[in-house]
Amino acid sequence: MNAPPFLFATPRLAVRALAADEVPALQALLQANADFYLTVGGLPPGPDEAAELFAEQPPEHLGWTRHWVAGAFEPDGRLAGVLLIVADLGTPGCWHTALFLIDQPLRGSGAAAELHAAFEAWARREGARWLRLGVVVGNTRAERFWRRCGYTVLRTRPVEAADGSLRTTTAMLKCLGEAGVADYLERVPRDQPGSTLP
Repeated sequence: MNAPPFLFATPRLAVRALAADEVPALQALLQANADFYLTVGGLPPGPDEAAELFAEQPPEHLGWTRHWVAGAFEPDGRLAGVLLIVADLGTPGCWHTALFLIDQPLRGSGAAAELHAAFEAWARREGARWLRLGVVVGNTRAERFWRRCGYTVLRTRPVEAADGSLRTTTAMLKCLGEAGVADYLERVPRDQPGSTLP
């Protein structure tokens, strides 16, 4: 199977949509980074985690136009990261990052910041006005990283984690260009502070 074309690149990594025959490589990456799953959900990735992730669709009731399960590849072709990206989630111009995972050997090297910067530049070119994501409260490394990338807190909400426990997630937003937080919240009331909408 021919691989899809690359979407964007950093000095170290090139990003493209994953093909169906690359699910085993994605599963290996997720299992090698089980600490992420333990932190956010209390359980390691399941044996079909990659297949489920690859097949999952964004919530229809929120509205969206495109989504990618994208792999970040090193020059030798090794899969070293994965991004789940949804375009126009909730409102046109809002690009949501559902998963941003980079392999352990690259953590602390600056590769994650480079990857996010390249993603942001690509999303801008594709029409993004806001970048949105959710982070589990208590995942301190992630919370600090996203703040350094320029994201601000919108609201928190309780969610049931994979292990059945109740966690709190924070919705965060980065505005691109002239589109501000107030404009976004007017379009997406579910993200307004204090909202009880799911």
